[in-house]
Amino acid sequence: MGENKSIFQMVVLGIFIFAIVAAVLIFASLSGGNTASSMGDVTMWGTLDAEVMSNYLQTLNDTDQRAQNIFYKQIPTDQFQTRLAEALADGKGPDLVLITQASMIRNWNKLVPFSYKDISERVFKSTFIDEADMFLGRNGIIALPFSIDPIVMYWNRDLFAESGIAKPPMYWDELFGLSEKLTVRDKANNVIVGTIAFGEYDNVNHAKDILSLLTMQAGGSVVERNSEGKLYATFVPSATSGVSFNDSAQTALLFFTGFSDPVKNVYSWNRSMPNSLDAFAQGKLALYIGYASEAGLIQQKNAHLNFDVAKIPQIRTGQGKKILTFGTIYALGVPRAAKNIRGGQIAAKMLTNAAGSSLFSNVSVTPSPRRDLLNKVPKDAERAIYRDSALISRAWFDPNQEETNRIFRNMITDVTSGSLRISDAVQSAQSQLSALLRK
Repeated sequence: MGENKSIFQMVVLGIFIFAIVAAVLIFASLSGGNTASSMGDVTMWGTLDAEVMSNYLQTLNDTDQRAQNIFYKQIPTDQFQTRLAEALADGKGPDLVLITQASMIRNWNKLVPFSYKDISERVFKSTFIDEADMFLGRNGIIALPFSIDPIVMYWNRDLFAESGIAKPPMYWDELFGLSEKLTVRDKANNVIVGTIAFGEYDNVNHAKDILSLLTMQAGGSVVERNSEGKLYATFVPSATSGVSFNDSAQTALLFFTGFSDPVKNVYSWNRSMPNSLDAFAQGKLALYIGYASEAGLIQQKNAHLNFDVAKIPQIRTGQGKKILTFGTIYALGVPRAAKNIRGGQIAAKMLTNAAGSSLFSNVSVTPSPRRDLLNKVPKDAERAIYRDSALISRAWFDPNQEETNRIFRNMITDVTSGSLRISDAVQSAQSQLSALLRK
């Protein structure tokens, strides 16, 4: 009897061990394994700084040796789309690409979606911030979120203190009063020190993104996607907000261009001024609207500049207003023409898991798009602002960056030059966006 019991226990133990081994094998199959050989060599292209990415991958390799098989190549931003298309056509393209939401639409059909059977839509939404939903397609996830770079507000502490102002603005309407105190003009009305770089396009960094965030804060949007995946310019009022692109864009454009109008009290910027980032670094601009990733660049330009960072101002009141900022989100996608598609997918999952995403956030000083990491409030005040800004980051579906840059530039310059009224400039931009989407 004892012998039979012993045999029975051995059989049960054997079945149990087999089940554990099988489960491990299945998990390894779904995740691509955890060895460099299971992933193979993966070439990765992106526009992020090569030195930053090299440091990141080398550090990641200390805990995950698969990172040593990822070979990153930086491509200049203005060459990325052309060189990627040419390389994929020649069969020499990368196995993994680091794209942003602004280049997503042009590359949508070039990438292999991550199946919803592998990563469900529910899991994706509970893992990543709301802006990441832009990467959800009807047949899968087009790319996995890697990093988020939100727009924030930098302010010159010395200029504020000298003007008797203790804190930066929380609301846009505060700029009307601040501009009269902060802006310095000579007798000929030439701006010596500006309050904020608004009103022009060519010498205002991120003018399109700034005008977009003002439009979205007012309750509108620029380009949206319907349930069938079709993109459309949002001239018609949406069912949710009741505010049209036309109304919100007019409000945003009126506010934005007012700061370059010499006859207005808020006049503090013009097209003869230097680039807005340079002006801020030189101490000639009190407020600079830029990305979280630019903090280090400002310090490099002027190590002695006494500046700080704050969340982007919001609209104080108004129907349909939304609390948000604009965010550039980076995501990892695998080209259909890649030689190592499976390796690219494994690498993308590895780089966007909690460990990989957390490490890149520390290396780059930009927030992670993962909710589990953003759930922890950083002790560092600057990082806490970036974290809060990441949670409210939004963007829109840009069909072609170069073309939409031109559309926004024309819309702004048509107003500042007096060629068109604000309502006509917005209508013209809307028509051009609709024509672009039809292509």
